[in-house]
Amino acid sequence: MKKLRILLALALCLTVLGAQTAGQAFWPFSTAAASKSGIDVSQYPASDKKEFGQLKWVMDLANQDLGDFKNFEDMDEQGASACRYEIAFSNYFLAAEQYHKFPAWQGPIQNAFDRMNQRMLQKRVWQYWNTESPGVTKYEPKMNRPYPAEKDPVAHRNIMYSGHLGMMINLYQMLYNDRKWDKPGSIVFQWDDKTKFVYDNKTLQEAMFLQLINNPVPGVECEPNAIFPACNTHPMLSWREYDQQHGTRYFEAAHPAFDKFFADKFINPQTHEIGAFYLIKQGWVFSGWNPRFGNKMDPLMAEMVKKGANFNSSANDGWVGTFMHAWNPQLINELWPYMKKSQVKMNADGSATLTNDSLAPDAYYGFFTTLAAEVGDEQVKNGLLKTMDNLFQPQWSADGAYHYPFIDAVPTVNLISADSDKAKPVAPAAATAQVTTTAPVANRGTGALCCQNTKMDGEGVANNMKTLPQHSNVVDRLAGLARALPKDGLLKMYTQPFDEKHFTEPAITGVDIARVTLTRAQYDRSKQALVISLLPGTIQESSSFNIINLDPAKTYLLYNNIYKTDASGKTTITDNDPITVSNCSEYPVTVCGKMTHDIILKQK
Repeated sequence: MKKLRILLALALCLTVLGAQTAGQAFWPFSTAAASKSGIDVSQYPASDKKEFGQLKWVMDLANQDLGDFKNFEDMDEQGASACRYEIAFSNYFLAAEQYHKFPAWQGPIQNAFDRMNQRMLQKRVWQYWNTESPGVTKYEPKMNRPYPAEKDPVAHRNIMYSGHLGMMINLYQMLYNDRKWDKPGSIVFQWDDKTKFVYDNKTLQEAMFLQLINNPVPGVECEPNAIFPACNTHPMLSWREYDQQHGTRYFEAAHPAFDKFFADKFINPQTHEIGAFYLIKQGWVFSGWNPRFGNKMDPLMAEMVKKGANFNSSANDGWVGTFMHAWNPQLINELWPYMKKSQVKMNADGSATLTNDSLAPDAYYGFFTTLAAEVGDEQVKNGLLKTMDNLFQPQWSADGAYHYPFIDAVPTVNLISADSDKAKPVAPAAATAQVTTTAPVANRGTGALCCQNTKMDGEGVANNMKTLPQHSNVVDRLAGLARALPKDGLLKMYTQPFDEKHFTEPAITGVDIARVTLTRAQYDRSKQALVISLLPGTIQESSSFNIINLDPAKTYLLYNNIYKTDASGKTTITDNDPITVSNCSEYPVTVCGKMTHDIILKQK
């Protein structure tokens, strides 16, 4: 079998990108017109260094031992930084990368996705429900805890966990054609040696759906008595994907009632603000225009508002809007201009800042950025990413991974923390500008807890929300998701899922991402072409990978465009004649890790 060797002289390799480091952003040169192949690779979405670096970081986390929760820090298990959200949004990021940038790259993303699904089932992630299921006093009119404690994390309420689990496993099955979670007994919640709760994909969907149709309103509770529309978007998408795979109609039965409930109760018809959560017993929505719990918390809420607290939450807008856009784009597109006007300030340098968020101060930058990506507002998306890059102290690892470390320098308010997590208020930090930098915080990921709690627990001090925008590991994953999503990215994933033919088309395996940085791997069915783009990796040595799913009865032409930059910064392109590939189902390719390549395999 012939083997393609895309290796030039050592002297040439040493002159190409020799000064580049892992921390420098570098975009592929592949923006030229169509090469000899007739394929213009710039028409296909590609990641850049930072995006691929974030992908590496999440894959590194996924490959940790399932009992090792290092770098899974959080503030508590009730707020937006909770461990289950770190895991879930990691997988939504992985899903977007696999679907939009790397649909023809098999192996590593799937393995990471599967590992995160397994991590979601670890007791450390869901055991909080046993202490929270009796109730959270701030949601109750009498500020009591009137419900029985429950160990099973999906049987009753807790859609903030079960909805994500359902969405994760059905995305996995769509992306990889692996129905492992359909098997009876595939989902096991092991409490101890004597107690476990056993489900599969079908029984999980049923458990969530029966609650929605039997509740007094068409939504499923997170904590008892509290229905969050943000969390209810995830079972909707879980049902939608499950229906597409199994021919059921959960989604069609659920979403019309939920959509009406959302439109009637959660959207302010005058301001177009979105409310945060519906309190069933009280019969109203806690929101920026109605910040009331209906109990002894209300004087505190009024005092917080007087001091500048803002409950018109950009995190809530972003969370609800991003995922609801996957089935109700018309509504979210109509709301976006109002959200943008009330939440975003564009700055002269192209960066963007958000109005302070008193509901989710540790996550609002991440959620709103993903919404900007999903609705296609590149100015806002890039402006918010620029702010995060400037202020959230991103770090490059030696292997080329990129992430925003958990920073909890300022104690803040978490209005949705359970009472057991309250901490005594901490004195405000010295006054600073609304957006400023702060000293790095030491890594708190010891692996002893899920997740490692920090000093931001409890009520905190409302005025501290006027300082540095906080960010959690969830923000890191959301920034990756925002980079991965094109306009209508989630909408497309749910309206155009991978079909059976996708899994038989040419793809690549065995890519060593230490030696090369992959920026795209896509098969264009209409042009019968596999398009692969690579940048130099952190090691920058030659590397091989395999093209698979070839038809031995067909003939293919393999093109390799090599990009070289001289000392002046001028780039030249070597557009090589193609190599003929035939009589094989798999073909090995070797590339120089110090060069930039566009490789196109086209059926003859």
